[in-house]
Amino acid sequence: MTTTAATSAAPPESGPPRRPDLRPQFFLGLKDSSLVATDTLLQIKDTVVDTVESRAMSVIYGDAGLGKSFGTRATIQEMNPDLILPLDFARSRPGPKDLREELFHQMNLSCKMPGTPTAFDKLLRETLPRRPYVIVCDEAQQYRRENFEFLRKLWDTCDPKPAIVFVGGREAYETLQSDPALASRIYIRLEIPAMREDEVLKVVPDSHPVWKGVQEALLKRVDTQYALGSFREWAKVTKHVIKGMEHFKADNVDDRIVDWALNRC
Repeated sequence: MTTTAATSAAPPESGPPRRPDLRPQFFLGLKDSSLVATDTLLQIKDTVVDTVESRAMSVIYGDAGLGKSFGTRATIQEMNPDLILPLDFARSRPGPKDLREELFHQMNLSCKMPGTPTAFDKLLRETLPRRPYVIVCDEAQQYRRENFEFLRKLWDTCDPKPAIVFVGGREAYETLQSDPALASRIYIRLEIPAMREDEVLKVVPDSHPVWKGVQEALLKRVDTQYALGSFREWAKVTKHVIKGMEHFKADNVDDRIVDWALNRC
């Protein structure tokens, strides 16, 4: 299953605000890539589904490039998009004001945006329980502590509660754990590790046709010398390998092409 960007006409200015594209995007727009049901993807799916069903708060965390955001986006594709409230920000270090305004826009509320935090929070407490919303906080390592505290208080005071999924680096997890009030409310803590060698040998050949039939020793070499079980690093080297095959006019991946690709990574 390859993710491609659809081309469509721009929406009229009078229409509702355009929602963010939450489809999983293959790194570097790598063509012919396939979504593989890895252990990581299955664990993320179980975590998100359980969190949503329990209307709880959970965190998916780990180092960069291991598939946290990709797996979360792949999972929420199976849910009602009108119930997903993504708190994604172009700028770093957003504050509670940014979160309030983004929730307001994502729920497409027709009323006037409140002018004070107190009035704004009252509106959100009244609005969020009306539907089984799922708040997805990607890149949560950029969040300030007061953002987590704001969402915790919002979750506490809503009845029924929205599900909240934090996705981010270890900094997000450490911030949540450092505050007893926040830590005690986290339902599931899912740490995403790098792929093991046996996973690499299984997943990589299914992720892109360029690796089909490649000797295991060569896959192990790429992983040991460069990728180290990272989905993102494997995407980079795959892109370079494809370029290398074009450069050498080769039909198969061999040591020469791998050397050329790794020298460019």
